[in-house]
Amino acid sequence: MESELAEELKALRKGRGVLADRIDQRAGSAVRVLCGITEGVSAAEIREKIVVTLRELIEALPPDLRDPMLAAFALDEAVQYPLYQERIAFAAERLGREQRTVRRRIDEGITRLVELAERRRDSVLEAATGPGWHTTDLRTLVNLALPLPEAFEFRQVVAERDGLTALELALTVTATPGSEPGHEQPEADIDVFAGGTLVATGREATDRVGFQLALPRTLAKGEVHEFVLRFRAPEGKPMSPHYVCVPKGRCDVYRLQVRFGYGRPAGVWRLDGVFQRDLDDPMATGEPISLDEAGEANTEFRRLQAGLAYGIRWQGPQANPDDSHEE
Repeated sequence: MESELAEELKALRKGRGVLADRIDQRAGSAVRVLCGITEGVSAAEIREKIVVTLRELIEALPPDLRDPMLAAFALDEAVQYPLYQERIAFAAERLGREQRTVRRRIDEGITRLVELAERRRDSVLEAATGPGWHTTDLRTLVNLALPLPEAFEFRQVVAERDGLTALELALTVTATPGSEPGHEQPEADIDVFAGGTLVATGREATDRVGFQLALPRTLAKGEVHEFVLRFRAPEGKPMSPHYVCVPKGRCDVYRLQVRFGYGRPAGVWRLDGVFQRDLDDPMATGEPISLDEAGEANTEFRRLQAGLAYGIRWQGPQANPDDSHEE
């Protein structure tokens, strides 16, 4: 059954789209919730909120859906014709596609918008009940050429509520394939170099350690804080050949630099939002990455999705550790 929001969006695209008269009457309850429209606001404010929200969501769609969607709702200034059919015809001619193809893409785009809206709603609920902060920038430097490989993590976070005093974090030390199931993995050393105090650690699973970073001062909503951590691999423990970040919540940017030095692996691959169970699957590789003259791999990720893994894996003579970081 089609969702209420999808039905309302399809009704909103008719006629002049977002430029139609009596926009306050055309905006249904689901659209009002999506756009944050409250009681008593003017028609001009309603129109502005709808335009801003739709543009933001459409920007997150795949490229082939953006232009048809902008035309559908008359958000494209070049396609602000009074009839939906006219906007379809113009978009089809400009894209070099048949009109039925443009219609199909618009329907697909509306389905995607509903999915994005649901994700946004879940994010709002999570912000109200979640950890109270999110990561805006995470940079990790990993040196696998040391006797005990180390990683430095530089993180910038933003408080989502007043009175934030600590951050709950986690580190996963993945077992080598073939290890005994349920066998407790040795812990990596964790040091705070700046931005807080390590006050608590404890196992959350056989391979995951949770720890708390007490902040040097209480943060108010919207305040930015930076901290630096160092992780050192457990001594004498071989580990799987990958290093990834698995965010529990919002993470805007993740930059990873891994130094192999002279022990160059046979192959290195970029992992962009893969399932954690695929990390040890020999058939799952990813996009190849070339090492620079210093034997380093560099990659960057944006708008990471919670629960998925982002980083690199390698294969070959290099037998170095992996750490999986969770927020």
